[in-house]
Amino acid sequence: MKRCGLVIVIVACVMTTAASATEQVYHPVSPTFGGNPLNGSFLLSTAQAQGKGVKSGQQSPDLSGLTNALSGIGTGASSTPIVVIGGNGLPVVPASP
Repeated sequence: MKRCGLVIVIVACVMTTAASATEQVYHPVSPTFGGNPLNGSFLLSTAQAQGKGVKSGQQSPDLSGLTNALSGIGTGASSTPIVVIGGNGLPVVPASP
């Protein structure tokens, strides 16, 4: 009976010492970040197979207001006042010419 208990203790000690962790090391896949250059064609074909995705809504910002404001520069005719935001986040009103 004592021998059976001793065997169990020895087996438990061997099992706990065998389960040791190792350091995890990052290995990049993309050749852009130092990975294997042979992965490039695989990554490109995977990206092309996924397609361009679903486009919904407006894809670029509306710059019509900026275009209108910039079109009056140099002519002296500005329809919108220029407001500059100061370092404290409050608007700074420029002096009139």
